[in-house]
Amino acid sequence: MHIDYSTDTVDDAQRFAYWSDVVCQHLIPAKSVVPDRQHFNARFRLRSLGKLALAEMSSPRHVWERDAQHLRSGPNEDFMLSLMVSGHGVLSQSGREVVQRNVDIVLYDAARPFSFDLAPESTLLVRIPRRQLLCRFPEAHNLTAMHLAEGHPTARLLGHMIREAANLELSGSEAMEASLAGSMLDMLSAVLQVQSDGAEAALSSHAQLYQRTREYIAAHLDDCELDVEQMAAAQHVSARTLARVFAEHGSTPIQHLWKQRLEASHAALSEGRVRQVTQAAFQHGFSDLSHFCRVFKKAYGVTPQTLLRRH
Repeated sequence: MHIDYSTDTVDDAQRFAYWSDVVCQHLIPAKSVVPDRQHFNARFRLRSLGKLALAEMSSPRHVWERDAQHLRSGPNEDFMLSLMVSGHGVLSQSGREVVQRNVDIVLYDAARPFSFDLAPESTLLVRIPRRQLLCRFPEAHNLTAMHLAEGHPTARLLGHMIREAANLELSGSEAMEASLAGSMLDMLSAVLQVQSDGAEAALSSHAQLYQRTREYIAAHLDDCELDVEQMAAAQHVSARTLARVFAEHGSTPIQHLWKQRLEASHAALSEGRVRQVTQAAFQHGFSDLSHFCRVFKKAYGVTPQTLLRRH
């Protein structure tokens, strides 16, 4: 599939709405805001590449925002990979913010809210089905909104692959497109590994243990029997060592566990990802519903039932 959209043939008053609809239809549904609708002129090219979609975009400055309402009304679990060829942008997601400039590569996740302030003279975007990426690199969702392997040879090679793929004519060969898409995902996985290893190496041994345990807790929130001994055994340390590491951050492993359970259940309710309070409770490790409702109201000043009705 090859498509090419331009606002050149659209009335000035309708250009931005037309272009926004096109991008949302083929990439990720989101709200788009532009400072100047009167002088908006943009181009959007898209091609399929196996199970991937590769787009080239050029436009004036605009902002994409995907919030909880979009997550409910237009569920989408794809990842987006952005290579800035020329221009700049500011991506915010998961409490992080990164400024993207020429040759920078960043990743963002449609399954979570994000904001992307873009002024792309030319940017290349790759839409990646979630399963396709996570089967290669399960922790990809932890590496959004950051420069991926900045300056590393693997990042330069990935950028070169994306640029070449955007211009490559494969004459409708599905097998060749699928092979190229697989190679691109393998290279992206290598870039993510470099990024992950670099972040890990920058941490002290205690900080590494603290981070690994936090990640372990986040991955096991639904285990209502999770305790300090299990957390410590997973990290090959004693429960006492783990307690000392968390004490350096003014907490305990169990306090952190219950805090994360509350925050995750609150996010699930406020983002409309569950339809019942029991879902929010049991999916995040609460085995006693009445206890869950009490601590939830104490933490957030509202009952989970009330929050669910609001959203």
